[in-house]
Amino acid sequence: MMKDFGSILTHFIEGKIGGTQILSGSNRKFFRIFEHSNFVVMLDQNRDEAARYVNLLKKLYSLNIPVPQVFAFDDSSGALLLEDIGKISLFDWYRSTGDFEPHLRAAEILARIHYLNKDEISPISDFDYWDFLYETQYFTRHFLIGYCGFTENIENILEDEFVLLANLASRSPKGFMHRDYQSQNIFVANTGVKIVDFQGARFGFRAYDLASLIEDPYLNLPYSTKVALINEYLENSDLSPQEKLELLEYYPYNAIQRLLQATTAFAYLSKIAGKDWFEKFIISALERAKNLLRLNIDKFPTLLKILNEAKMRVSKYAITYY
Repeated sequence: MMKDFGSILTHFIEGKIGGTQILSGSNRKFFRIFEHSNFVVMLDQNRDEAARYVNLLKKLYSLNIPVPQVFAFDDSSGALLLEDIGKISLFDWYRSTGDFEPHLRAAEILARIHYLNKDEISPISDFDYWDFLYETQYFTRHFLIGYCGFTENIENILEDEFVLLANLASRSPKGFMHRDYQSQNIFVANTGVKIVDFQGARFGFRAYDLASLIEDPYLNLPYSTKVALINEYLENSDLSPQEKLELLEYYPYNAIQRLLQATTAFAYLSKIAGKDWFEKFIISALERAKNLLRLNIDKFPTLLKILNEAKMRVSKYAITYY
């Protein structure tokens, strides 16, 4: 019998159906509802953003990108009824099994996401050089100054190196960009790997997404696995041989950018949003960034020095996720 998806969503909004809230780092709220299996409700206070997200998910689903199916949308409340893709994130899967095969599937899917035609998924805005600068300014303001207690002049001290970092990172090939492609947004479902949280999607740098998967601070992937993921991505990519070389050349700078962004997000979520379980990943993100900076010490000596000091200031937070 065909379910009346609209009625199910309406009954949830009216409180006639209950649900269990799903923990998330997002400002949106997610509920796995009780009386009907296989459904999740997403609530977004920004109705325009919710509508944009619905349209994007439907386009991606029609293009065979494995995203949750949208069953119903209430534009007056910003509520969506979505396919329930289960509880096992890539983070959970890898930590419990050590099996990286779903990571390989995620790398192959990422390659397919990246070569989507911009016109097929428009309207979508660009992520560019200026967004990289915004990310590092945000890192300085909210992590170094707000969280670690550095003085205001740290912005001037790091300005030149952050401009250089943005210049190098922005030379990477571009494509449709998820922008938060990490193990908490990738799920291992009965039907295969599924991808969520495309709300921040832009047209941007492919290496940034790839680094989000490979340098993920939530997990401690061995070097051999990282190499396998890069190879899997490149084998499935539509990039030309020259573009593949460019992606590899500028990958480290995108990875540094991504890790600085993640560090700031962990600090914000733990201290401002009250989600203190993110705090334990700060040191991991800093350490990954430092490792990449050591390989480029001639370009970023000041940033490496500052990150060493920042790690000392937050070292009281134990790395407990291995």
